Amino acid sequence: MKKTYLTLAMSALLLLTGAGPAQAQKKGGDVVIAMIQAPPSLDPHSTSAQASRNVNLHMFETLYARDENARPVPDLATGVNVSADGLTYVFTLRQGVKFHNGRDMVPADVVASLERYRKSGASASLIGAIDSVAATGANQITIKLKTVQSTFLGNISSPRAPIAIMPAEEAAKEMGKADPIGTGPFRFIEYKPDSHVKIARFDGYRPNPAYKERDGFAGAKIVHVDTVTFRFMPEAGARDAALETGQVHINENADSTTAKRMRTKPTLQVIPVLPWAAQVLKFNMAQGPTADLNFRRAVQLGLDSEEIMAVAYPEISKVDQSWVFAGSTYHTGRRALKQDIAAAKASLAKSPYKGEKLTFIVDSLRNNVDAATVFQQQMSQIGVNVDLKVADWPTTSGIGLKSDQGWNFWTHGFGIEPYEGPVSAMSHWVKGQGQRKADPDIDTMFAKINGEMNVDAQKKIFADFENQMADQAIAINLGNYGLFQVATSRLKNFKPYRIPRMWGVWLE
Repeated sequence: MKKTYLTLAMSALLLLTGAGPAQAQKKGGDVVIAMIQAPPSLDPHSTSAQASRNVNLHMFETLYARDENARPVPDLATGVNVSADGLTYVFTLRQGVKFHNGRDMVPADVVASLERYRKSGASASLIGAIDSVAATGANQITIKLKTVQSTFLGNISSPRAPIAIMPAEEAAKEMGKADPIGTGPFRFIEYKPDSHVKIARFDGYRPNPAYKERDGFAGAKIVHVDTVTFRFMPEAGARDAALETGQVHINENADSTTAKRMRTKPTLQVIPVLPWAAQVLKFNMAQGPTADLNFRRAVQLGLDSEEIMAVAYPEISKVDQSWVFAGSTYHTGRRALKQDIAAAKASLAKSPYKGEKLTFIVDSLRNNVDAATVFQQQMSQIGVNVDLKVADWPTTSGIGLKSDQGWNFWTHGFGIEPYEGPVSAMSHWVKGQGQRKADPDIDTMFAKINGEMNVDAQKKIFADFENQMADQAIAINLGNYGLFQVATSRLKNFKPYRIPRMWGVWLE
C-alpha cells in the first residue's frame, strides 16, 4: 500500500487567525445570532440548507473537513493511507473522541454513518464511488472504491450537506429523524421552529491536538462562550433593530445601506465577506430561443456584467467569471466579455428569435430581482423582449429544475460549489442539470477530472470546462458577490467563514 498519510504539518504554513497573547479570553455568556430563516432539519445528512449548516457544523464533525482555504484536512481522522491503485483508503481515527451522549466514538459509528449517507444522504452522489466500508481495527476504517476518484477526500469533507459522524444507533434511524448528537464542540439544547435553536458548549469535547488554532471547519475548536442562540428573523429591519438594541450579537446578513450606517456606530463592527457566492445567469437550453447557440451568444455579447453586479450588490461584488473562487489552485481569473451591442445584434439576427416575449424566472430576493431587472433593460438594447416572473424560492426553483415549464432565463446565487472546488462547480452542469440539456463534452470532462490524480492535469481539464461554458454560452457567471455581517464590538476574535463559527470567540 502506497503511503500518502496526510498529516497537519502543512498547517504551519497556513494563515490562521487566533487570539493574540494580549487578548484576555473571557469564558461564559450567550451569543445570539440573527438568522434569516429556520433550519429545515437538524439531521445533518438530510439537508444542504445554509440555515442548517449554520447550526449543524457546530454540533457535528466529519472524517475530513475543509481548512480556511477550502482544502481537505483531517478532522475526526488523523490521516489516511491510500493504496497505489487509488482504490483503497484506510483512515486512522482520533482516539478519545466522545459523542454528546457521553459514549466514545468507535469505528462502527463511522461505518454506520457513511452507510446511511451513501444510501439516502442529501448529497449521496459525493460518495457514490464507494464500493464498501468496514471497520478494520480498533481505531481504523477501510473504504474501497469502485473506481478511482481523485476528489474523494474533497467529497467526504464537503460541508454542503455534511457527511457527519453520529452514533450508530442514530444512523439506524430514518433520514430526517436522527437526534442531533454529534462529536462537535457544541451540544444541542432546544429547537423551537418559530423562534430559535439553542446549543451549549460541550464540556466533554477534546480539541484536535494536531492544531493550535481554528482553521476553517477543522482546527482547534476551543469554545469560550456558554451557549449560542440562533434566532430566526426573516425581516432585515427586525435584525438591524435587534442588533442596535443589544438583543442579538450578530446579524448574519446585512445589505450595503445598512452596513454603511452601522459603520458609524462605535458599538458595532461591520465585516465584509467577499466572495460569498457567484451570481449565475442560466439558460433553459431545452426549449425556445435559448436552445439556440446564436441566441445565447447574442445575450452573452449584450451583457454588461459590471453594471448588473454594481446595481445588485453595491460595494460588495467583483466581476470574476472563473467558476471557482480566487484562492483556489484551480482559479483561472477569467474575465467577462466586453459588451458589444453591434455584435450582439448580428448574432441575434442569425438566431430563430422573432421578437417574442421570453420568460425570466427569479425569486423574490431583492438582489436577484435587481440583477434580473438590469438584465431586462440591457436585453432591450439588442431587441430581446424579457418578461420577469417573480415568485418565492420554492416556486421559482421548482420551475427552474424542470425543462418544460416555459422559462428561458433564471438567475440565483451559486455559493457552496465554487467554494468547494472544480468538481463541485462542474457537477451542476453534468447531464444537463443546470441548463436542462446535456452537453456531452462537459459530461466527459467531469468523468475525466474525477479519475485524474495529477493536479496539473486536473487544472487543464477545469480550464477546458470553463472554455466550454463560455464558448457554448451554457451559462454565465456574472461575478462574485458578498455580504456584510455586523456584530457587537463586544464579540472578540470573530472571523467570518461559510458559517458564523462560534468557537474561538468570546464576549467582552
